[in-house]
Amino acid sequence: MTTLANQLRSAFHLASRDAYVKGAFVLPALLVVLSLPVLLFSNANVHVMFEGAALSLIRVGALFGTCLSMAGIVTHDISSGGLRAAALTGRGRGGYVASRVILALAIAVILGAWSTLLGMPLLLCPDVAFEGMPAAELALRVAAHVLVGWTYAVFGMLLLWLARSPRGFASAFFAAVLLGAGVLNALLLVPVAVLIPLSQELAYGALQIIIPILPSGLLADAFVADARLVVLPVAYVIVFWALSRRVMARAPL
Repeated sequence: MTTLANQLRSAFHLASRDAYVKGAFVLPALLVVLSLPVLLFSNANVHVMFEGAALSLIRVGALFGTCLSMAGIVTHDISSGGLRAAALTGRGRGGYVASRVILALAIAVILGAWSTLLGMPLLLCPDVAFEGMPAAELALRVAAHVLVGWTYAVFGMLLLWLARSPRGFASAFFAAVLLGAGVLNALLLVPVAVLIPLSQELAYGALQIIIPILPSGLLADAFVADARLVVLPVAYVIVFWALSRRVMARAPL
């Protein structure tokens, strides 16, 4: 526990100074700064739905921002030698992975709250209207973005630890774009693409099995609030966490 506590303190200290994390907080704020003047002073009779605009902002912050933050942190760990220093022992390696997974959740929650607050000024705009979405549903949709952002970020860390190759800003940003765009969902659909030439019936059956477990389904317009909202992201994170522990346990440092 002491090792994990030390790793967590180190992780949060690093995050507080990391440029990628700061950039993740700046991006949704920049969107608000650029869009508010247009919405406040535009003469065009165009109505913007508050719920849709707020969720788009949260998608940038809690989903893409979390992926960008963790891709940047892991990239810095690999390139700066911090990974070697943090994971000299088996216990240290397990604590390192756990600290990054916990940090990803914390960043996703904070960015979700930050993006939600940034969306409040949209209420001042005369052309912003309400869809009539219940407040409880809007809150659950925000939570879904936070949890899916956490899932994508943990998956991205697993891929970066597998690659174990120092990269620059462009590579980390590109990785975050792919993760935020849902590359995990595309990979989960690969069996369907493989089965199509063999049997369309098998492909269709596989598709019916895979669709309910796609993380992107939690962000769909046809929102269904059920246990999958929590169970699905947590299940993916546990799997990626376990795989990351195995990767780190066998990695030569």
